Amino acid sequence: MASQLGQVVVNFVDNIMVAKLGPAALAGVSFANALYAICLVFGIGISFALPPLISEAQGAVDDRRISSYFKHSLIVNLAFGVFSMILLIAFIPFMKYLGQDPEIIPHAADYMYYSALGMIPFMIFQTLRCYSDGLSETLPSMIIIILGNLLNVILNYLLIFGHWGLPEMGAAGAALSSLISRVFMVFGILIIFRHWKNLWIYLSEVRFNMYKSSYFKKILSLGIPSSFQMTFELTAFSAAAIIMGFIGKIEQASHQIAINLASITFMIATGLAMASTIRVGNQLGKGNISKVKDAGYSAMIQITIFMIVAAIGFVLARHLLPTIYMDNAEVISIAAYLLLAAAIFQIPDGIQVVTLSALRGLQDVKVPTFITFLSYWLLGIPCSYILAITLEWGPIGVWIGLILGLTISAIFLSYRFKMLTDKLAKKQ
Repeated sequence: MASQLGQVVVNFVDNIMVAKLGPAALAGVSFANALYAICLVFGIGISFALPPLISEAQGAVDDRRISSYFKHSLIVNLAFGVFSMILLIAFIPFMKYLGQDPEIIPHAADYMYYSALGMIPFMIFQTLRCYSDGLSETLPSMIIIILGNLLNVILNYLLIFGHWGLPEMGAAGAALSSLISRVFMVFGILIIFRHWKNLWIYLSEVRFNMYKSSYFKKILSLGIPSSFQMTFELTAFSAAAIIMGFIGKIEQASHQIAINLASITFMIATGLAMASTIRVGNQLGKGNISKVKDAGYSAMIQITIFMIVAAIGFVLARHLLPTIYMDNAEVISIAAYLLLAAAIFQIPDGIQVVTLSALRGLQDVKVPTFITFLSYWLLGIPCSYILAITLEWGPIGVWIGLILGLTISAIFLSYRFKMLTDKLAKKQ
């Protein structure tokens, strides 16, 4: 959970510091992130194929498969990193045709360029992190992510505002800081692994001269559906940001603040979700179905309690939290209003991400992919557009659509987990 929180802190710090440049810069970063995050999240989904495979192999006491899964996953993730970098850079000239305020485009383009370059070190780090997490060794990731965040904060201060003789780069400086931090994190986690016996033992056996198509197929059969699951949700939020842009840059900046705050609790939830993937996969490898159910349901109960607390926090501090970002009274007022909606969707958001991850531990990914598509793109986003634009409800209409999508997803995924585990228990 600390590692996942650390991942989103990079974006949180970027938003706070860029907000000091004004609403146009913050809206530009919001717009760029809405596009860039599609590739980022798709890459995370592909990398998330590794933990359930590693944890199952560990539960089955099959050391050879652990090393093989790692090297095949590294090749897949690195290839995706290169592809997404090229795609994002090539898309920059077309950003001006997406109906956004012309004032924000220069900020968005600068931020996108350096963010795209960061895809390669990010995907390498994800491979190393997922390998470690799959073996239930989560401390190394937490250590290096905290150090990477500290470096990112320092570099943000220097590069965004041009301190200590460095150029004043604005929004581009935030993205460049993240790029440098991610390169540091790759080398940092490798150094930790070298001195961590339980992790280095499998890496030392990796040979990059022999590959099997069956391993690539296994990784992609889990990774690609997982990517689509995460991408359907992420693109729904990206589409929400773009719909906000149709309303106005003030509303878009307010939305960015509210969604950035909500993303903090969501990333903590994804940490618990990763734990459910690892524990479910490990018990599946051991053939202990009752413990599989325990792992999944325990995570659901814990995340429900946490999200209730988070929702109360959003309601009570809704006028205070936006002031962390900027002092624009209009932006703060709208953001405070949107945080009420964010409080409502905390519980279904937490349940759906934990249950989705528990199903990934069962290596069940195809049906959950359809459920996420149905929830977000056939129901949620159309509802957001109709309410916000057609019926002119404004920003709150966008968020009502998001709440609908998350709630439908949570209900169907929870039922899916119950159905599969009951079936496995009966079969056993």
